[in-house]
Amino acid sequence: MSFGKGAKLQIEYVNQNGGINGRPLELVEYDDKSDVPNIIANLNKLIQEDKVFATIGPFVQFGQEPARQIAEQNKVPMVGDGPATLAQLKGTQYQWSVMTAAGPPTQADALTKIIKANGWKNILGIADVLAIHQETLDLLVEGASAGGYAFTKMKDTFGFDQQDFQPLLNRMMEEINKANPDAIIIYVNPLAAPPLYKGLRALGVTVPIQGSPAAAHPAIFSMGPEAVEGFLVLDSGGIVNPAALPDTWTLKTLQLEFFERYQAKYNEMPDFFSADGADTVTVLVEAMKQAGELDQAKVAQALTNLKDLPTLEGIMTWTPQATSMGVTGSMVEFIVKGAQFQLVNPVN
Repeated sequence: MSFGKGAKLQIEYVNQNGGINGRPLELVEYDDKSDVPNIIANLNKLIQEDKVFATIGPFVQFGQEPARQIAEQNKVPMVGDGPATLAQLKGTQYQWSVMTAAGPPTQADALTKIIKANGWKNILGIADVLAIHQETLDLLVEGASAGGYAFTKMKDTFGFDQQDFQPLLNRMMEEINKANPDAIIIYVNPLAAPPLYKGLRALGVTVPIQGSPAAAHPAIFSMGPEAVEGFLVLDSGGIVNPAALPDTWTLKTLQLEFFERYQAKYNEMPDFFSADGADTVTVLVEAMKQAGELDQAKVAQALTNLKDLPTLEGIMTWTPQATSMGVTGSMVEFIVKGAQFQLVNPVN
């Protein structure tokens, strides 16, 4: 899992550069298997038996809420991944933890700007079961009238165990023939993107097809690069090809350095998820430095007051009143050409 690789690489980097006040970071790691009971059991073990100072993760979105509750109850600082749901953004803003990733409002804002820039007026969208994908499209539906476009969100959805995409493609073609869209958004996981994109092209669909930050991942080449040629991909921060970003891009130097370290260690390119893992470490380390001492309460307070922190995913900021989403911009549009993510432009 690239999330774990990114986190471990960043811990290694911090330790090579003096650690925290001369003390190295030590990682205690358990596999939660993306299962909430395992997440809860592992966190309790980390806190009560291993006596960790702070936690990072879990990776899965649906594990964030129970993990944050445990951090709050035990008064242990936590940097979670996310992305937050709309309910989490409006709900309890925990004071012992923060969430990093760009949530539905940030992603919907970027997509709205992409829609406007391309002059799309009639869009068809489909999403897998992930809350970030469903709720981002929901916001596009809500903003359609004000944005000057029509948006049809399909009710059809699917999970990570989907293997036969033909029935779904058939349903999409029914909606395409009915709505005659000038663009299609497939907000799905990176393993589902290739069969959907390739399938639509094989069925004669020629309009632009837009993907989510989850598709900023080498897994989209699983059916061969030609299967996703021309696929538009939104990325958080632009880590899939930082060299292509303009020199004025605030995060570029940071991203290039991480890109090189990641490739050197793992012999593969980093992706959205590896950046996410590294950023959980970056955020925690910055809070520890700002706290000035290894005091858990002071680190938690520093976490919820971090401002304008450059990370691989974007500039992150929290306040005690808003601790559930660090990234509020820094989205970048790429297009897949010749097995490469080529820059279209930074979006927001």
